[in-house]
Amino acid sequence: MAAPAPPPPPPVPETLPQPLAVLRCRAEGPYGPGPETTYYVLGTAHVSADSCDDVTALIRAVKPQVVLIELCSERKPVLTLDKLREPSLGEALAEIRSGRATPFQAIYSWLLAKVGAQLDVLPGEEFRVALREAHAIGAQVVLGDRSLAVTLARVWHALSLWEKLKLTGTLLWTGLSMLNEEEMRAEIEKMKESDVLTEAIREFGKEFPSLLHPLITERDQYMAFMLRKLASRAHTVVAVVGAGHLQGIREHWDKEIDVAEITAMPAERQPPAWRWRRVALLAAGGVLVSTALLRLRR
Repeated sequence: MAAPAPPPPPPVPETLPQPLAVLRCRAEGPYGPGPETTYYVLGTAHVSADSCDDVTALIRAVKPQVVLIELCSERKPVLTLDKLREPSLGEALAEIRSGRATPFQAIYSWLLAKVGAQLDVLPGEEFRVALREAHAIGAQVVLGDRSLAVTLARVWHALSLWEKLKLTGTLLWTGLSMLNEEEMRAEIEKMKESDVLTEAIREFGKEFPSLLHPLITERDQYMAFMLRKLASRAHTVVAVVGAGHLQGIREHWDKEIDVAEITAMPAERQPPAWRWRRVALLAAGGVLVSTALLRLRR
């Protein structure tokens, strides 16, 4: 005897937080496709108070059974983070000299900490809000992003020697030329708009064409894969991801994804031991957000 169909999702209000992608998928069962699952994929800015409010509003409106967030198991400590120490540039350089971090990892960590230290909202606050709201309605929380170690190793491997030097220098200059607190808040809120963020990513990609595929495209594919796997477990799913991932998740939604290929470590080396995890794990993809702040005000 077939199991009863789950109840339909509650009515969707006419106005939901933006930017938002509404996607649908049916799980394949032994007797054919199952009931349709509706996904509400919300794009956020990682250090935005407005994004936190958007997460709250969306989860309370659609009452999902599962909430997927753009974190991996390595970045799970973000969910209990209550304070962020800003490391010095000297500490970043020491990590590089000791071999415990690549230049990209160390400078990236330092830059993200500088961004978070200037704002009232710690990086990743929207994920902590999503966890709280999910628990309030009895929804399950799923970590939906690819391993940070894999992402950073694949990014560094993809860059040429010249791109590695140039990227490290760009991150360093961005940190040293940081906007003041008021300017940074204004620019981050602008970047929630998909057209502005997309343009910033495109501009960044012109200088570092090798970086965007492992940093953005492969993670879009991975999160689309992880979301589709949830079709057999829920009739309504909310996903909380960086706004720059919305377009890619849409584009790969109906495509075949070789998840084994995009989760493989580069063949010639493993990433070095790294002690700065709690800082650098705050927002994968945040390098685009941080660097774009300077570009968007030009």
